[in-house]
Amino acid sequence: MLKNGIEIASASEADMPAIEQLAKRFDLDCENISMNQFLVAKRNNKIIGFGRLRKYPACTEIATVGVIPEEQKRGVGSLLVKELIRSGPDEIFVTCVISGFFKKFGFQLVKQYPSVLQKKVDFCISYDFKPEEVFVMKFSK
Repeated sequence: MLKNGIEIASASEADMPAIEQLAKRFDLDCENISMNQFLVAKRNNKIIGFGRLRKYPACTEIATVGVIPEEQKRGVGSLLVKELIRSGPDEIFVTCVISGFFKKFGFQLVKQYPSVLQKKVDFCISYDFKPEEVFVMKFSK
């Protein structure tokens, strides 16, 4: 998919070192990452953003979404999230500290969620977010 000079595509093996390096720099979830989970956003063949659908036995989660600083606030993250939603299952969760961003795509706050996501909530809290600043949200098609 090409929009505004940005190509959204499945990640390749060659993309993974850059994705992993950027995800670590942005303090994102790097646990059990694999190429087949990721979409990348590229401009002029350079990775400017990425995101993944992380599948657990009990649910699927949009995770590890990041955009390089010089491309933030230009719609790259939105393009990635829309494509992850489009290609994902009927029900998708996200654990985040930016609920306003995900609300605009139709995600809604939930109090009850699959227990596997508690590990993500704890991960966010470990980065000095207060429990009331960490949200689990769900999207239903």
